[in-house]
Amino acid sequence: MPERAAHEVLTFRFSSTGGIAILVICTVGFLFAFAISFLPVPGLPILAAPLMVGRGLVVALGGMMMWEIWRRRDQEVRTSDSEITWYPRRDRRVTMSWPEVQGLRERTLRRRLELVDESLRILPLSYDLEEFDDLLAIVHRRTPHLRERHARMRTFRCHPSTRWMYLASTLFFIALATAAILQRELLALIVGLGAAILTLLVYGRTARTIEIVPAGLVLAAPFRKRHVAWPDVAGVELRLSVWGGEILKGAAPTVRIQIRAGKPIDLGAIVEGAVPLFDSVDAAWKRAAMARADQVNA
Repeated sequence: MPERAAHEVLTFRFSSTGGIAILVICTVGFLFAFAISFLPVPGLPILAAPLMVGRGLVVALGGMMMWEIWRRRDQEVRTSDSEITWYPRRDRRVTMSWPEVQGLRERTLRRRLELVDESLRILPLSYDLEEFDDLLAIVHRRTPHLRERHARMRTFRCHPSTRWMYLASTLFFIALATAAILQRELLALIVGLGAAILTLLVYGRTARTIEIVPAGLVLAAPFRKRHVAWPDVAGVELRLSVWGGEILKGAAPTVRIQIRAGKPIDLGAIVEGAVPLFDSVDAAWKRAAMARADQVNA
């Protein structure tokens, strides 16, 4: 839990346990992918160049992720009733008063939430800070001046990185299936085609845009469009959770929409940000509930 001090100052430190876990996962994945790229492919010289490119991408991506984790190890954030301070190092700090915060930017790939003031000064909050869910709740509670602006937003876009990950995985499994056909490996062909179909279906069901309309929500995906009426919504929650494409990257801010009959809908990796999406959906849902109550009482 964040440390409590005088005047309700809370301290959030970089999660060493979470950082080490992510580092281990990245290292194992890095070594596994690197080893696979060196496997010989008899009779398929056409794959030599793609494997070399893939090897370079794995080295670059793995190195960047490990550097980011190492660079953040001493980060610390402190909050009080009047301000928030980020300590990237012990000899440096960035402070903003809560009224100075004029915007929230969600950096999906860099795994952080950025607070922005009028001069475009940035105060970054890493998702890997300990008890980040508490910190997220504090930021939301201390910036009520942003909610009216967020409530007027009607269209939100999901970050394309998640969809591209599914699409790239589909192409990868299709390439494996093709290699299996050339090598006459039936089991590898079945596995490759099955995995390709599965990832393609997930890609087709992943929302691209979210529209907030008077009747409810419209979730548009490549293969379908889903309508969620406000009377079917039981609650809206801003939380930190692992979902969809985030499963390999860790928890991230997510808007959970509880459905009265069915599974909850988790929406994360939003270009405009999970906090603005929550404020907009929550406000629209409550307006619709009040309108229904007025009709009943009339």
